[in-house]
Amino acid sequence: MKISESQLKAKLNKEHFDVFIILGDEPVRIQEQANEIINHFIKEGFSSKETYLVTPNMDWSFLLESKENMDLFSNKKIIEIKMIDQGPGNKGAKAIKNYLSVDREDLLLVSVEGLDKRGKSSAWVKTLESNGLMVDLQPISGKSLLKWIKEKGSEVKINIEEQAGELLMQKTESNLMATSQEIKKLSLLYPGESISLGKMEESISNASKYSIFDFSKAFVGKDKIRCLKILEHLRMEGTPETLVLWSLARELSNLHKIQSSGSSNGIWGPNFYISSLEKTSRTTTRKTIDNSLKKIALIDSSIKGQNNNNPWMEIRELAINFVN
Repeated sequence: MKISESQLKAKLNKEHFDVFIILGDEPVRIQEQANEIINHFIKEGFSSKETYLVTPNMDWSFLLESKENMDLFSNKKIIEIKMIDQGPGNKGAKAIKNYLSVDREDLLLVSVEGLDKRGKSSAWVKTLESNGLMVDLQPISGKSLLKWIKEKGSEVKINIEEQAGELLMQKTESNLMATSQEIKKLSLLYPGESISLGKMEESISNASKYSIFDFSKAFVGKDKIRCLKILEHLRMEGTPETLVLWSLARELSNLHKIQSSGSSNGIWGPNFYISSLEKTSRTTTRKTIDNSLKKIALIDSSIKGQNNNNPWMEIRELAINFVN
């Protein structure tokens, strides 16, 4: 069943589903919907969550193991599968179909970022939709984006005035990840206050000299010294690890896409960025990209506290191994 994001909460409260798929282009909004689902089912007694980031040549046996272990343990778990700019491939599509064909107690949550129109009509998407709920997030801009900004401000106890919100949209170029980060910073600078145009201008003018996009640029360009310098600056500034990891996952997925197709068609960005991606795709081995993508999934587990590794150290190690 296909629904809008505004219908999700009501559906969760009134009906029972054990399969969800979220489609969208903005990781912030995708994660918002995923958190809504996860938090709801934690309250319903689901005691654990396993997260898998889809990578090339992925081993999908975890879905088979989940099915086989259903009768051995009574604890219900959430199986979260994340995809960035790609589908599950033939093996993954078959594994999902087999998983859905039998009785199950676990919850399956699939989130897909950057899937094109053709991908959304794929059989595996239709299979998930017919077995549960599908939330297809439509792009937001203009007044709808301004409303989103004000709502995010309310969540962290600040009131973002309209002109201030418009300035924020302009300065972040409507990138929701950067916008969300700025709102969090504002809540620390002006807790419980109303954010006027003047306060927004002051906050933006005092912004860090390096952004997540500077880090991405240095990473793709394999500028080791600048990459590590910016990374350390972002860490000292309190940049969320999830934001840094998102940027790495996107760049690595773009590189993999170019290597696989031999073309940068379908990848958005300014000419200098596309040229840098194309150059790095030619000078980097497939094994390096694949190993880096696998490392992303491990770091995601560290951020979620599923192991004792230090996420920042792991991110730094990934960057060093890639840019060398």
